[in-house]
Amino acid sequence: MTQPLIQNPGRIRDLSTAMAQGAITAEALVQRYLERIAAVDGQVKAWIHVLADSALAEARVLDAERKAGKLRGPLHGIPVGIKDVIDVRGLPTRANSPSRADIAPATADATVVAHLRAAGAIILGKLHTTEYAFFQSLPPTRNPWDLARTPGGSSAGSGAAIAAGMVPLALGTQTAGSVNRPAAYTGVCAFKPSTLAIGGVGVVPLAPSFDTVGAFGASAQDAAFLAAGYAADHLRLASRPATTPRIVLLQDPLIEKLQKPSTAARVAALAQQLGAAGLTLHRASAAAGFEEMIARHRRVMLAELGRTHAGLPRDRISPFIAEAIAEGLAIPDAEYQAALRDLAGHRASFWAGFAPDDFILIPAAPDVAPDASSTGDPSFVIPTTVLGGPVVTLRAGLAADSGMPVGALLFARPGADAAMASFLFSATASALDL
Repeated sequence: MTQPLIQNPGRIRDLSTAMAQGAITAEALVQRYLERIAAVDGQVKAWIHVLADSALAEARVLDAERKAGKLRGPLHGIPVGIKDVIDVRGLPTRANSPSRADIAPATADATVVAHLRAAGAIILGKLHTTEYAFFQSLPPTRNPWDLARTPGGSSAGSGAAIAAGMVPLALGTQTAGSVNRPAAYTGVCAFKPSTLAIGGVGVVPLAPSFDTVGAFGASAQDAAFLAAGYAADHLRLASRPATTPRIVLLQDPLIEKLQKPSTAARVAALAQQLGAAGLTLHRASAAAGFEEMIARHRRVMLAELGRTHAGLPRDRISPFIAEAIAEGLAIPDAEYQAALRDLAGHRASFWAGFAPDDFILIPAAPDVAPDASSTGDPSFVIPTTVLGGPVVTLRAGLAADSGMPVGALLFARPGADAAMASFLFSATASALDL
């Protein structure tokens, strides 16, 4: 089956090498992506704003720096797309909501965007999101693998733009499953750092206990390069300490109940590849189950959504958002605090059963991307968000029955970001093209 909208946007190491060798300039690279956007985004609808003139101007400055011997790092001259809940100076941050239709352009970059510019990245524009990054609203973006299907949400434009070859890297945000799931549905990769590990200002909130900026790339290694850039590497993602993880194949009743046979087959094949590469595989269950985590996460997320956005005009937001705000405001403070305590207990109980160097492997979603009437099922990603550590989306191949991408999640305990990045930068991961 041919996929005319799918195109590899290029890997960061290859693009950087080409620029270092003079085979291409940053300006020519930007122009290439602008031409691709013009050719296919009318169908995919990933972009809200494309900063053609400023991106080309930034590229010329960075080309001059390279010529003068000044290199800022692996992101030097690399274009990046930004989810439209993150401020980019000179552009409005509308969060796909009528309630923000008249908002003034941002006067400053979000902290993560400022860090990317300092690292040499070029901001190519803003990408579509669901309304206020809430997963139950719908963006106009379509999945480039099949335009009748969703790219996932809430970071819909981020995954779709990379899958269609319109940009090599993109930022998203995750409160439930809004980075790792759309990456899986669109056949790309993602790196969601430890929850709340990235500080700063300039991101529209949804539920502050979980909101975390995440990175998309054509490979998991590329996503880690991006995360190192916008974190200004205070997570030490670029330090690359030696890491040889044990891969735990998690057995959870919810996964066994919901995953489709075609999904299970692709994730099992990925696990076999990891084992054949020399990594130890281990099957285990956990003391804390996914279903209870999902229930508690929902209560906390709704309570915080309600309290954060109580002042939004109900006639200028979608019914989904209005209903969720009302439900969240009805949750008593005592119940909200109890749910937070329960989640902390689930985290402690879960991780107590695993070794410090264990990485957990599960499917990213029960099935491939569904039709565009929803953003899909986040049931497998939400617990990984709750558990608090870095979560990576890996490509697990194409489902035998649909030909659509299947993704897997590789996640670790809170604070294991450097260990996860070390693995993604390793010779083993490079050989497997993770």
